[in-house]
Amino acid sequence: MAFINLQLDISDLPSADEIVFEAMSPDYPREVRTQMFIIFIPAILASFLPAILAQLKFLLVIPVFVGLVGLLVGTLVVRMTRVKGVALREHDIAYQSGLFWRKTVILAYNRMQHVEVGSGPLQRRYGLATLKFFTAGGSAVDLKVDGLARERADQIRAFILKKVGEIKQG
Repeated sequence: MAFINLQLDISDLPSADEIVFEAMSPDYPREVRTQMFIIFIPAILASFLPAILAQLKFLLVIPVFVGLVGLLVGTLVVRMTRVKGVALREHDIAYQSGLFWRKTVILAYNRMQHVEVGSGPLQRRYGLATLKFFTAGGSAVDLKVDGLARERADQIRAFILKKVGEIKQG
């Protein structure tokens, strides 16, 4: 038997631009804003210490700088939540992320070994969950989807486990 490796015509391949992504939960930006608040408020308060201890007013520029950095980072992180999306297709799941550098990850169902739904304290407060996908041959997470409503994450997990079961039986 001879090895054959035919070249494909690239123009015949499907375009990733045709994928219609479902947005993350509307509560996801609220959860991210809360995370930023939890991180930056203590940082801003701590940045007042040099001015207070040294009793030098010009050191008040430090908390202003930290506050501006927090505002910029918080704004960018919240905007990133709005470009994320997930799409379930017949043979795979697609996930899009990235504000400046867009990334699309497509993971075939027949490669999946394990699908996990988890949520931290803030996610539970906002009714959100994270889906983690593990594939054959690895122990690390191959795809992590944050910001889904808990009910939607459970639905996607059940759908994918059904698809994986069908693939293994067929």
